[in-house]
Amino acid sequence: MLSQWQCIQQNIGTWYGSFTQFSPDGEQVKDTPSVLTLEETEPDKTMQLTLKRTPPGGETNVTKRSFSAPGPAPYVYFFESGAFTQGSAQWTAFAQFGAEMCLTVGDRRARFVIMYESSVSGSAQLKYVVLIRETQTEDAQFGESMMTPAQIQGSWKGTLSALHATMAPATTGSSQWELDQDSLSCRDEVGENTQKLQLSLEQNDSDKVVLLKGELDYRLMTLPNGTYCLVPSEIEQATEFRIEVGWLREDGERSRLIRYYDSRGVWTSSALIEDSRIDEA
Repeated sequence: MLSQWQCIQQNIGTWYGSFTQFSPDGEQVKDTPSVLTLEETEPDKTMQLTLKRTPPGGETNVTKRSFSAPGPAPYVYFFESGAFTQGSAQWTAFAQFGAEMCLTVGDRRARFVIMYESSVSGSAQLKYVVLIRETQTEDAQFGESMMTPAQIQGSWKGTLSALHATMAPATTGSSQWELDQDSLSCRDEVGENTQKLQLSLEQNDSDKVVLLKGELDYRLMTLPNGTYCLVPSEIEQATEFRIEVGWLREDGERSRLIRYYDSRGVWTSSALIEDSRIDEA
């Protein structure tokens, strides 16, 4: 098993991409080209991250951050593929809440930033989603087409790797997903711990957002290049929830990353899932 520092090392290099922001209705708001560099300034000791973002017609904004071994966990947790997740440790009414989640495949990454805005009612509404597509080759393109709900319909099964907020050793398990015209059902199992999500689909005419109803209402937002996110439309008190992102690649395999929160709004664990559609006889 790799250490957190070794997992972080999977992301060393220069990443060329863009920050593409979407409204909760799936409409693109803006797109900002970016260059991110992660370098190990002292072998096995320190790293520095430099992010440059240049809005069209604007000046370049530069952000720098340094950190030391063993890494920034538990604020940021890395998986062995280089995928990572970071975000608020707890959702509370009237406080800012959000998460960043990154799926990595070879020299390509799909990062997602999901942000909520608190309301006077003590709940939080989805504010925006940012998709950051990055490659380690300048001017390289993502080949996948715009995601459609039909591409992830059917039954899926896969393996699950879980990292826990307690910083306990990573554990493995299994995941099942089923999406049809009427409902979405998810079941993630790690030992005796089972996370379930059962939602019914609403009728809606949007080709960018599928609305789903359950104890909390969710939205499945389809995004460019085979990516999507499955997030609550509104977070409410005393209700557990999850934030999920996914990436369906050209080879028909899918990666998913989930942050789980309990009924107190406390982040309990994150899971990286690699799954594939089950062929029906």
